[in-house]
Amino acid sequence: MAASAYALKEFGFKTRAVENPVASSVGTSVTKVLNQNPDRIEWLFVNLGSYTVYLAFGPYVSASKGIFVAASGGTATMKVSEDGEAVAYEVWAVAPSGTSAIYVVEFEKAG
Repeated sequence: MAASAYALKEFGFKTRAVENPVASSVGTSVTKVLNQNPDRIEWLFVNLGSYTVYLAFGPYVSASKGIFVAASGGTATMKVSEDGEAVAYEVWAVAPSGTSAIYVVEFEKAG
């Protein structure tokens, strides 16, 4: 498998994808969407809902303090190759105007 060989060469280990490891929706209350994970090398956050979502590395996230993720397919990603250790941090979210379905995938060391 080419992907497996690449991961082994690039990272020194095999990887796996974990879908929605913590939450599958975000509402008006601050919600943790990713736990701290030192084995994570990348994550993808997709806002499937009709409301804007904001992300941050702590529960202080709000419409005035966070990463904007547009409604109806907006995305945010982090990769260890670009963002360093921050990819392993907890991530929190809020959708101040209403509940939005989300899709989150984290890519991490397998086994």
